[in-house]
Amino acid sequence: MSQSLFDRSISKSDALKKLPLDFNVYDSVIINPNETSTEHSRTFRNKTTPGCLRNNIHPDLDTYPKLFNNSVELFGDKPCLGSRPYNYTTHTNQNYFKFYTYNEVNERKKNLGSGIIRSLLANPFINPSLPSHRKVINHLKDWKSYGIPVTGKANKNYDIEDNASFILSIFSANRLEWILTDLACSAFSITNTALYDTLGPEVTRYILGLTESPIIVCSLDKLDVILSLKEKFPEELGNVIQIVSMDPIEFIDISLVERAERLKIVVTDIFALESIGTTDRIEELTASKDALFTISFTSGTTGSKPKGAMLSHGGFAAAVSFLATTEAHARGHGKAYIFLPLTHLYERQTSSFALTTGYYLGLPQLSMYNKQKDVLNLLIEDLRIFKPTYFSIVPRILTKFEAIIKTLVNEMDDKEYHEVRTIIEYNIRQQALADGSTGFIGASDEFPAYKSLKEFFGLTNLLWLQTASAPISSSTLRYLKASLGVGLSQSYGLTESSGVITNTSIFEQNPGSCGSISVTGELRLSNTSEMGYDIKELKGEVTLRGPQVFKGYYKDIKETNNVFDDEGWFHTGDIARLDPTTGRVTIIDRVKNFFKLQQGEYISPEKIENRYLSSNPLITQLYVHGDSAKHYLVGIVGTDFERGMKFLNEFCGYNKLDFTDDELLVEMNKVDIKKKFLKHLNENVGDELNGYEKLHNIHIEFNPLTVEREVVTPTFKIRRPVASRFFGTVFHKLYEIEQSLLDDLNYLKSRF
Repeated sequence: MSQSLFDRSISKSDALKKLPLDFNVYDSVIINPNETSTEHSRTFRNKTTPGCLRNNIHPDLDTYPKLFNNSVELFGDKPCLGSRPYNYTTHTNQNYFKFYTYNEVNERKKNLGSGIIRSLLANPFINPSLPSHRKVINHLKDWKSYGIPVTGKANKNYDIEDNASFILSIFSANRLEWILTDLACSAFSITNTALYDTLGPEVTRYILGLTESPIIVCSLDKLDVILSLKEKFPEELGNVIQIVSMDPIEFIDISLVERAERLKIVVTDIFALESIGTTDRIEELTASKDALFTISFTSGTTGSKPKGAMLSHGGFAAAVSFLATTEAHARGHGKAYIFLPLTHLYERQTSSFALTTGYYLGLPQLSMYNKQKDVLNLLIEDLRIFKPTYFSIVPRILTKFEAIIKTLVNEMDDKEYHEVRTIIEYNIRQQALADGSTGFIGASDEFPAYKSLKEFFGLTNLLWLQTASAPISSSTLRYLKASLGVGLSQSYGLTESSGVITNTSIFEQNPGSCGSISVTGELRLSNTSEMGYDIKELKGEVTLRGPQVFKGYYKDIKETNNVFDDEGWFHTGDIARLDPTTGRVTIIDRVKNFFKLQQGEYISPEKIENRYLSSNPLITQLYVHGDSAKHYLVGIVGTDFERGMKFLNEFCGYNKLDFTDDELLVEMNKVDIKKKFLKHLNENVGDELNGYEKLHNIHIEFNPLTVEREVVTPTFKIRRPVASRFFGTVFHKLYEIEQSLLDDLNYLKSRF
């Protein structure tokens, strides 16, 4: 049974005001205490609504377009979307954010949605013999039927796929026009998908071919990529007949437009489509909750082709509504900086929540995507101008923030150093209280040195951060909250759950967990005893069910059936530990990650990586690798220049400060230095790992696990098969040339 949080007797605006439900929203409860099974745990639901699952905050707000239109009614004249104006001649950004109000964005959305449909219908290359083009031709006639079950279909998950609109592809980094296009699609019942070049042109080709997308809305720099793909693969991309530039067409080289014409593609810009929509307006085509909202392709950790998760309008509205139940502290018409990729559901969900509650969303500067520039510096530059109230971030950036803050503190004079350290230590102690914000010292004018930490990052107005997508050390969470004087929540979710589906309080007493299951889902653990996890101890594979969960993989019944069981539970592949009292989720492993060593020991690399990272602030990244023909593990370790320099001087007696980056790495990868480094790492881990789980040799780099190398996904999950191939030469050296750097006798003693 599923229902909304509030009935129609409560106004839509009052429904928002009444959230969150109560303080128990961060806990879960077992709903069937008498159930027993050796194959799975009992079922957990959110403690506030154990009797049923919820699907929206109000019966009249059951799709994302309705949620946004409600915001237009409530916040019409307030800032909605903003970005720094870009000079296409000098390739620089202005030092301010220009914004559009909710009313203005709503008008642009209507104009763009109308323009997309009108321009496609008038496209000279439209071909009625192609199924996706027929969907364009029939869109104004068929849109009301999208999502209605198709008679005779055996697999109910595929009703949503078989009766959907044509698919529009968005291809750009984060920018105002990305969100505007997404709003236009959802308002006019157009299913969209997102392309991302971090996975290379082959994946772009695959997605365009699979979805048969006739239209691509993209940034100027992606135009050549698309044209080159159509030249090489004219049949696979035969459906592509229109490219809409997010940048003004006058800055597109005329040769590209002529080249597109030869390939039977019309090139125009987003402003031309808005102009068409202004003069030839179509009323909004409000989709049903069962219609296909988007196809979100997973970035993939296995190195295989990505899978397209199908999300319904109602399912995505449920995901947005879930955040509304836990993040009432975020309301108040603040400012959200949209930094993480909108191609992934995490940021798309959180930015949609922000729009639902009247936030002003700031988008990154276009210079952010110049690969010759430092993204972290550009991020800080934007933050100093925009001064957000909150933004979403991933652990990799948080650990960099932590390192920068510690460096800033260490460089203070003695008086400031003592003052700031005292405040941070006080704030860390306060986090252990029942309410972690009690007595919390913020960045007030009374303590200018402490305030300077926030000022450095442009976070003087920041109230809270949220993080997800990868594990993070609880000590990092505590330190950042204490040093910046802000809240920080941690979540868990997947593309298949429409983004995050668990969440913690921003002032969590004991950080480390990902919080409890949402009011829009239920959770239980599946038995994974073969990996050494006991279901009786509430350790096993996370399985999910509820409105937020996706409908299946696009044109892939086999993979869909692989992840859904007969009771409709989605098997995530993530291993978790549940707190028996609160039901809070802590992710500890991945089902597909474990492997055997020579003596038959099962190894869980993600668990090992988390232990090392949480115990050793000296390292920022770690990839653990094992060979079934060997009895020990090796690893790729990431650190930074400052930490490496500190280690050489403090632990190795170098007393030298003038190393270059390359010189420092050469020194750190010398065998005698690595032995000391390994000893330090293993001593800090202590008894938290078995002897056979400890590293015996390592290779050290600055930031070795990058998206550019394709060894991690854009959300920084390790793509282990790809990483194994990429570092193959290094592993050969570690295993065959240097071999184990630990004493074998001590190793054997520690195993048993």
